[in-house]
Amino acid sequence: MKRNGETKRRRNVAEEAEQGGEDPAMWENLDRNFRQVQSVLDRNRSLIQQVNDNHQSKMADNMSKNVALIQELNGNISKVVSMYSDINTKFSSAFHGGNNGHEGGGGGAGTRAN
Repeated sequence: MKRNGETKRRRNVAEEAEQGGEDPAMWENLDRNFRQVQSVLDRNRSLIQQVNDNHQSKMADNMSKNVALIQELNGNISKVVSMYSDINTKFSSAFHGGNNGHEGGGGGAGTRAN
């Protein structure tokens, strides 16, 4: 797995942020948020594989299980959209003089910090 590389990368990002006068807590928070998103995306990958396996089996019981799996997948997609929206708002707020992204304000979809 990439865990050692991820830990080293996170440490390097925090160290670089400190040296550059940036807020390392903001970058750590951003990293944590992206890891949460990745966790949901990994679950979605697993759900999609289960749906495909059930569909290929052509067994009625497995096909009926797909209803719940697809409902969970749909909910997870909505969750990921919401999580990315929150990340965007926090990141944009932090770069526009906010308080390290802990409050909303600005940062609708497609905005970019200059």
